Amino acid sequence: MESYLVYLICRAALLFFRIVPRAVAHPLLDLLATMVYCLDGYHRRIARVNLRIAFPELGAAELRRIARRSFRNTGRNLLEISRMPLLKRENIASLVEYDPENGLNNYLAAHSRGKGVLYLTGHFSAWELLPAAHCVYGYPLSFVTRPLDNRALEAYLLRMRELPGNRVISKKNAARQTLKALSSGGDVGILVDQNTTLQEGCFAAFFGIPAATSKSMARFALHTDAAVVPVFLTPMRNGHYRMKFLPHLDLIRTGDEDHDVEANTQMFNRVLEAIIRENPDSWLWGHKRWKNQPPGNPDLYTLSPSDLDRFLTDARNRQD
Repeated sequence: MESYLVYLICRAALLFFRIVPRAVAHPLLDLLATMVYCLDGYHRRIARVNLRIAFPELGAAELRRIARRSFRNTGRNLLEISRMPLLKRENIASLVEYDPENGLNNYLAAHSRGKGVLYLTGHFSAWELLPAAHCVYGYPLSFVTRPLDNRALEAYLLRMRELPGNRVISKKNAARQTLKALSSGGDVGILVDQNTTLQEGCFAAFFGIPAATSKSMARFALHTDAAVVPVFLTPMRNGHYRMKFLPHLDLIRTGDEDHDVEANTQMFNRVLEAIIRENPDSWLWGHKRWKNQPPGNPDLYTLSPSDLDRFLTDARNRQD
């Protein structure tokens, strides 16, 4: 009963933000996100730890500013989910445009290889809008998601995500369906910027600190020779977005499969890190990205600020 009540509240909120004009929704969501930032000490602390890991050179005031804007960005992502049924070929250009230098041209070049395209992406900007917008432009894809625990809400989000013409692949059964899509020359998007289990990932440096990172993207790419293309949205001042496709990446191939999987996973982390550095306000900082650590390392989210700083300094000195 409680989960269904949560579903009804979410449905009502999404319907409300679908109806109200964007000029009203944006400031309202910014206000709500600021309230959540002030009241949600748990995720605020996670964001603070993550930002100290990523940007040790920045002062506390600047880190708080990035964290607040990250919470606001999450709120605006919810707005784009609510308005997915309104997306049409006739109006998509007024909301999302391709970057003139690194946009549709790079996607088409990767797609022309005929071996499928893997979208290297993460929780940047309006990450739910990206596949929907690209599909509305005429380029459908499949993308991998972790199902929500709330079944009613998951079923609703599934309908929203597939409404433009995309296909959702459940993370629980992703391997076979992903390989099938790529083998037929299709496109698959995978969010690879979150903490993962040690069974399905490896430790790869992320902002200079080991982060448990999924190896699935590297395995799929090496197995199928699909093009790996970094893709993300960047917010524009007018509330609209620009879609960027960077040139497809040259995979590391030495013939040692285990080495190549880990080396390419590390390369993917470097690419994601560069994207985040370009627009840090747009990333989801409230997730325990460095939750799993190599044996001997402490739980970074339980350390005091001074102990965290000492650990980070020591860790980076060892790398140097």
